[in-house]
Amino acid sequence: MEDKPESPRELLAAMRALTRQVRVAQRGTWFPLLVFAAITLVAIPVYRYVPYVDVFGTCRSGPQDKVCMGPNPVELGYWVVALLLAYAAIAAFYVRKSRQRGVGTSIRPYVFAGVALAIVMTAMSIWFTFHPILPPPADPSSTDPARIEAGPAVWLVNGLASPLAAIGLALLVLAWVERYWALLAYTVVYLAIGMVQGNQAIRSSSPWFFLPYLLVPAVVLLLGAAAFAVFRPRPEVRAG
Repeated sequence: MEDKPESPRELLAAMRALTRQVRVAQRGTWFPLLVFAAITLVAIPVYRYVPYVDVFGTCRSGPQDKVCMGPNPVELGYWVVALLLAYAAIAAFYVRKSRQRGVGTSIRPYVFAGVALAIVMTAMSIWFTFHPILPPPADPSSTDPARIEAGPAVWLVNGLASPLAAIGLALLVLAWVERYWALLAYTVVYLAIGMVQGNQAIRSSSPWFFLPYLLVPAVVLLLGAAAFAVFRPRPEVRAG
């Protein structure tokens, strides 16, 4: 007895099931998180030991200390180079993974989005140096909170201009590329933590005052990488 040909509805359902299998097979979420955690940890000695280079001429001396409103160009340059190298490594990982599994990869939109966000982050940082959205205090040593009050929209834009926010926004693109709801939920939490941290002013004379800004996101990324590595699905997808 000959098998009956499949109906268009059955063919469409089979195609959708195969598409879902391919997307699951492409997932390597743990690797981008691990790479981003690594470059965040490497940034710690850069922030600590690289001297401030006042390229933008924004430093002002006060009675007790000196305040520089612009970012350190060396730190900014580090993030640009580190992010570009990170996306190159992630692209190579996904291409190698797709060849091993015999399925295509759709990582290109994510890589392009990540590179674009790194460039936009750099441009925004330089723009805000000369057009600050947060008014500087009249006295660099002042701790008067009334002088730096701003609305939620200002805090949001200011937070999104950080390198760690650029990582989070790129992860949103990866969640869309991989159709991965778990990654989407994780990224929302990561961005929320980054936004809260990015808009907190820490006044300290310690040379390690910046450590929470980098260490907390790095730990979150490492925990995410470990979780996605342990619980990653292992579907069997065969080509041909």
